[in-house]
Amino acid sequence: MNRLVVFALLVFVIPGCLWAQKDNRNVMLNAESATVPRVINVGLPDSGNGAIVFVDDMKHGLGLPRSQYHWAGGNAYYPVGTIGLMESVVRFGEFGILVDSQTIYTSPKWSGTFTGTTSSNALIRFDGAVRGPIGKGWYLSGGAYVNLDPTSVNAPSRYYVEQKQIYQAALSKLWNQSSLNLSYRVSFCGDRVDGGYSVAPFIYNGDGSVSAVDGFRLGRDCYMPADENVRWMDLVSGKWKEGDMSKMDNRRTHDLSLIFKYKTLSGWNLKASAHVCYVAPSTWARVQLAGIDDVSSDVGYTFYDGSPFTGKVQNRQTLIYDFWTADAEVLLQAGKEWKHHNLKTGLSSIYSRQWEEASSMMFAHTVEPSPVRLMKNGEGSWNFNRAAMYMDAWKVSSAFFMFHDWRPVEPLLVRSGVRLKPLYNDVISAPKLSGDTKNARVNGFNLQDPSLYELHHFRKGGLDYVVSEHISWRFVKGLSLMVEGFYSMTNKATTYYRNATLPSLKAIGNALVRGGISYEKPWMDITGTVSYITSWNNAAAINVTKQINGQSETIPWVSEYGIGTLGFTLDGNLRYGGFNLHTRVTWQNPTYKNYRNEFEFSDGSITVIDYSGNTVTGISRLMLEVDPSFRWKFLRVWTSIRYYSRQYVSRTNLAYFNGHFETFAGADFTIGENHKITLNVVNLFFQSGAKGNIDIADTIEDAELLKGYSMAGSYIRPFTVDLMYTYSF
Repeated sequence: MNRLVVFALLVFVIPGCLWAQKDNRNVMLNAESATVPRVINVGLPDSGNGAIVFVDDMKHGLGLPRSQYHWAGGNAYYPVGTIGLMESVVRFGEFGILVDSQTIYTSPKWSGTFTGTTSSNALIRFDGAVRGPIGKGWYLSGGAYVNLDPTSVNAPSRYYVEQKQIYQAALSKLWNQSSLNLSYRVSFCGDRVDGGYSVAPFIYNGDGSVSAVDGFRLGRDCYMPADENVRWMDLVSGKWKEGDMSKMDNRRTHDLSLIFKYKTLSGWNLKASAHVCYVAPSTWARVQLAGIDDVSSDVGYTFYDGSPFTGKVQNRQTLIYDFWTADAEVLLQAGKEWKHHNLKTGLSSIYSRQWEEASSMMFAHTVEPSPVRLMKNGEGSWNFNRAAMYMDAWKVSSAFFMFHDWRPVEPLLVRSGVRLKPLYNDVISAPKLSGDTKNARVNGFNLQDPSLYELHHFRKGGLDYVVSEHISWRFVKGLSLMVEGFYSMTNKATTYYRNATLPSLKAIGNALVRGGISYEKPWMDITGTVSYITSWNNAAAINVTKQINGQSETIPWVSEYGIGTLGFTLDGNLRYGGFNLHTRVTWQNPTYKNYRNEFEFSDGSITVIDYSGNTVTGISRLMLEVDPSFRWKFLRVWTSIRYYSRQYVSRTNLAYFNGHFETFAGADFTIGENHKITLNVVNLFFQSGAKGNIDIADTIEDAELLKGYSMAGSYIRPFTVDLMYTYSF
């Protein structure tokens, strides 16, 4: 559901963006991951990808790589902030939390900032950046970020579960009216974000609560076996391969940017940027949950010594990705402000070359802390390429955007926006289309057996567009009324074509209307909004699991549906001296629309389930956030307390998790001009519990069957303490 999450993330949660781009409010605080930016789940499912990162107005990775594989924020950038929804939709064509990162290229004199971090989990992190003049208007800058994190689970197969290195250097030139920046960035990422370490087993009690499985400690015990060696069939070559999943994550990314800025004597601000991003041939393993079975000794599961196994078995579906991508972008921007008008325009031309194959297989292990690998019918892995994906693609596009602010009288602001993006996708892939006799994802599916596959060549042009309108009126000093909305159509990305089936090639439609009132005083501000968003022609791949003859079978399924969400948000700040209290409360009712499925399994059985009208999984209807902070001389203390109400686990809405808290706290102590010590705490209330959605429950239509049901899923990060020391000069 990656495409869907980008639609409503900012609609309710950052209402301050209705009037202007405001400061970042805890966007980097993630209760599940220390390195992935926070995703605020409002209205639509969580993609797991975190925020969408832009660096110097250009998207950080146009093709396959996720932002967090090649970016970590830090001392090389200005303070990380978010971009308002209406601006992100028109300017960038993105519907989500956009993190705006502006690189610090120059400084009047040599300066630098270096931060070292450790944690109660034995984290090792270094983040450093320097910049300064080298004469005649030239400047040098550089930065390094190294993250080595064992996380809290102490994985037996590898010490550092999350590991990443990013290095960058830049050369800059300043003139009176212009500047030129040339920068290079390289990253080496081995993060196991999808490696299967951040999940745990539990028993669903049927009332929204969970119980431990054999004393398994959520977030403390590892749920991946020490033996991660697997054998699989390569999708493209058809050859057998072997490897260690703990060593497969190897993403190498190169990034080159050239930025020129010029301010004319007539007041035009001009900017020309060029950006090339190359992900060298890389590999990573995505390990997914595929149901827990209670098996007897005659089913065929054995230990590696051949002795039969009886008990609970955790099935895992694994995709071995091999990919590379090369992206290039040229961006031209111009802006000027007159007495009653402010104009911003831009033209972006993009070329992206993408290649990806994902071979799949299954393996299994016991359900216990530090589990043991199991064999099935004498094999360590099976069900080869039942969920395989393939794509050989390139795409080109040219996007034009324009904002026009008109203020005919001082209290009235009319902001109009438009974005037009003609595009062309050229994709070779292997989906099973209507009427096809080949491309079914059977065991052993590969692209060397002509009896199994047939490549399809898709050549599809299209036009993405967005139109938006914003009207706000300031009645009296501090009191404003606003109404705004947008309508957009977005063609499906090239990555959609890699799936096993393609139920729809129609463009995705999105629409939003919202209104609100804001009141501001020097000591407080408060905003209230009501919003409705809707989306249609969505299509996304999910994994559907069903027990057949007592054993779980997981199949890939590409479904088509829509979503509609009505929401109310109240957001405010209270200030007194060094004290600030930020509070936000949101109510919403995200529901599925036109979501009928006919799941077909290997035994020929068809399960028909219509999720239309049900609440979107993994989303809370009520969310409350309280963020008090206090600054006194050289000391600043803060905390962030979030409450999320019930979250439905299954799309049938028969299983759910009770409400839970996510808590953070910290203190900054500045020593003189050069030193700062920071203490951060995660999970201040020692909460422990499951969260998110569980695909295994999507085919269960009897609530009684879920009582005492064994499943696995994500959880809240356990209590963790981070200690940072920063030196700057």
